[in-house]
Amino acid sequence: MRARCNRMSDLEPNISEWMKTTKEAPVVISSRIRLARNLENHVHPLMFPTEQDGFRVINEVQDALPNMTLKRLDMMDQQNKMKLVAKHLVSPELIKQPASAVLLNDDESISVMINEEDHIRIQALGTDLSLERLYKEASTLDDEIDQQLDISYDEHLGYLTTCPTNIGTGMRASVMLHLPGLSIMKRMSGIAQTINRFGFTIRGIYGEGSQVYGHIYQVSNQLTLGKTEEEIIENLTEVINQIINEELQIRSRLDKHKHLETLDRVYRSLGILQNSRLITMEEASYRLSEVKLGIDLNYIKLDNFKFNELMVGIQTPFLFDEEDETPVNEKRANVLREHIK
Repeated sequence: MRARCNRMSDLEPNISEWMKTTKEAPVVISSRIRLARNLENHVHPLMFPTEQDGFRVINEVQDALPNMTLKRLDMMDQQNKMKLVAKHLVSPELIKQPASAVLLNDDESISVMINEEDHIRIQALGTDLSLERLYKEASTLDDEIDQQLDISYDEHLGYLTTCPTNIGTGMRASVMLHLPGLSIMKRMSGIAQTINRFGFTIRGIYGEGSQVYGHIYQVSNQLTLGKTEEEIIENLTEVINQIINEELQIRSRLDKHKHLETLDRVYRSLGILQNSRLITMEEASYRLSEVKLGIDLNYIKLDNFKFNELMVGIQTPFLFDEEDETPVNEKRANVLREHIK
């Protein structure tokens, strides 16, 4: 019994406070607003002549936001950097830069990436479809920075960014969705093509070029020029609501017309999670997704099943330990058996 208690608490430190919700929604996992900004009189990060140029930018941004905690990535090992990526606090690109850092608030719902592709990328994160609230939070921070530092801005173009697709508002709004129904019925490529025509894009769990795990997709705006922040948020929210409706319709169709197959799919996944002794991240994510579908369709009831938290906590950076020779796939299976009762 003691081993179980220890392990159960193991997930806790890996999860940002903002992620811990009492009740998980059927489709929406999280929302994010990201604002890209650059400093005048500094070369863009990808063109820094020396690391010192990068450290100068880090110092300036840190001085402008004294209430946030600085983590310098050059002083962290690879495993701790990967933990930040797994928690969505930094992008996979940031950890590749030689002079980069991140500023975090207390519950980690706001992170400021320094020296990714732009000097500053403000991120506000939340668990529901709350893009307007997140935009206000990111804007407040943006105003603080603007008062202290000289931000690159053009009267005609708006905020100047390294990548032309971010010029204008410099804003990327994105929502993470759990879409097992649409995935199982192979509807995702059709949806991706449709929303693409309206200036939106669907990506994997860590954004551009990343793999889809556990039927989780990130939907975001592609263009930032020629539209206000409010318009982008309004349009994206509309698209998200349409996708949610389609997903829920398909789930009810699966329940009605493919009841036995869906039930079988859910219980097979539950059986594997409750009994496997070795499991990869990829398989675990799909099994968890199907169990979550079963819970949302009221096929099964599990106490304390936290899909979002498990999807973070079973990732390799949180399980790997140099002093412990137990294979990661074995540890992952152990954690899942303990949590899924």
